[in-house]
Amino acid sequence: MSQGGRGRKARDHWTAMVRALADDPYWPTRNPVGFFRGVRHPVDRRPPGPRGRPGVGILPEFLRDPFEYVRECQQIYGDVFRLPFPLRETVFVCHPDHVKHVMNNPCNAYSMGGNVGARLNKVIGASVATLEGDVFRQRRKLIAPLFGARSLSTMADGIANEFVGRIDRWEIYAETGAVIDLQYEIAKVTLPAFMRAMFSIKVTDREVCDLDVDLHAVLRAAAAVCFICTPPNLIPAPGVDSFPKSWFRLRKWVSQQIDYRIGHPIERQDLFETLLNAQYDDGSAIRRKDLIQETAMLIAGGYETVVAALSWTLALLDGNREARVKLYEEVDALDGRQPTYNDLQSLTWAKACFDEGQRLQGHPMNPRFAMRDDWIDGYFIPRGTLIGVPMYTLHRDTRWWQNPDSYDPNRFANPAQVQSRPATSFLPFGFGPHRCIGSALGYMNAQFLLAIIHQRYCVNFPIGWQPRHSPKFSIAVEGGLPATLTVRKDSSRK
Repeated sequence: MSQGGRGRKARDHWTAMVRALADDPYWPTRNPVGFFRGVRHPVDRRPPGPRGRPGVGILPEFLRDPFEYVRECQQIYGDVFRLPFPLRETVFVCHPDHVKHVMNNPCNAYSMGGNVGARLNKVIGASVATLEGDVFRQRRKLIAPLFGARSLSTMADGIANEFVGRIDRWEIYAETGAVIDLQYEIAKVTLPAFMRAMFSIKVTDREVCDLDVDLHAVLRAAAAVCFICTPPNLIPAPGVDSFPKSWFRLRKWVSQQIDYRIGHPIERQDLFETLLNAQYDDGSAIRRKDLIQETAMLIAGGYETVVAALSWTLALLDGNREARVKLYEEVDALDGRQPTYNDLQSLTWAKACFDEGQRLQGHPMNPRFAMRDDWIDGYFIPRGTLIGVPMYTLHRDTRWWQNPDSYDPNRFANPAQVQSRPATSFLPFGFGPHRCIGSALGYMNAQFLLAIIHQRYCVNFPIGWQPRHSPKFSIAVEGGLPATLTVRKDSSRK
């Protein structure tokens, strides 16, 4: 054999060894690397992107402003590009066709949690958000009735009652002219209402505060995995909040609710009772550790996401007087009464205001893992690649949105405008099989809250104040909403 032939054989041998080590999607050399000369691999068909710095890649620039950084990269490199993060690269897809391919792939080529998520499901329990395949479809079928029209219509009055009772307390803020963090106040309204719908219980302000701390720590850890924010404190210490403490406190609280409900069954069907009694086709119930995980994730998804999106809606409404006046007119048509489930069909402008708030809220990355080798727009995507769908970039793409940085709810109130856009150009609750199962509840809560708040108050922010993105699991407003309230004297509320 010639010297050149022996060299190629040796290189092929070492290449095979490296690939054998690369079954774990977190192994950094799973992606093609340049120093293996002669490796027959479509290196030249990898997506373009910045080189980054040794060891840290583009992480420093990304963390400074993940929203605009990804948007700028899309303008430079196109609809498919890769960003080198520590240990691994992430490929971002920014065209609606590519988003549909990734988020609604009929061959299950992309996963929410990947191999690591599948392993965690076995250890800590599985929720519908991280399951895949037949198990996912069975679980989603089991949980879907919780958020169907019949269930929502049953819980609507209880949720609205809780909203009204707590929002009426804000009159003291209006009387004193105090500057409040409206984002935090909305959290104190939303979480008790969800707990009432979920468990038929009333939670104290202290419990609301504790649950809020624990939920934020858990969700922050989930966001940190994708480098969206810095991780929470991981080291338990006396008197210091940490992710492990919050995680175990939250699971303990849910476990206590399960034990209490088993010992004290109720006659009415709340969300938790429906979940406890749900059975698969073979007659089996959800395993306890899966029930704990599912319930914890439902609390997080049903509370924090609505608080963040509604905060953005209220902040942006302040800068559009025409939209605000139109909202007042719509809620005044209720003649001062508490909104009901049947009123949702008439609160169309409130829904449009909320959707436009969600559009500008955006998110730097909705993750998926490639479970097999694939091609997107002519670029090779190796198995194990982390794919990012940047909603912030997608929601501000001038191809689908005119004057994309301005707040204009007419984008969602005009059916012709809605139909002219690709379905995957707007992803407030995701897309495909993993679309948020509680989206209808989220819309109901948002429409109720916008109606009840604007029946009673005018919301005012400091002159010149502008909301900024806070990189978290759900993108809240950085620093909260510094608001003052005034009672609406021309309100028709009785």
